[in-house]
Amino acid sequence: MLLYTEKQLDVAYRIDCKARTQNDEPWITREEFRPLYETLIEHFMKAYESDKIFSDEVPEYLLNSVNDLLKATLTLE
Repeated sequence: MLLYTEKQLDVAYRIDCKARTQNDEPWITREEFRPLYETLIEHFMKAYESDKIFSDEVPEYLLNSVNDLLKATLTLE
């Protein structure tokens, strides 16, 4: 189970919406974005597994890394 705040989800969702707008793509709903966000966080957590950060709550620095990745690389085709 992953625990994150709705505010953290909102920040990532706004990043996604901005990227979709810049790429002239339609927005998805926040609830459609939620499973994408959770999957991305899970992948990041697996990548950091060697640091033994697994817990119920996602560390803030990990969420910041996810948001930085979204800002830097999100492209839609």
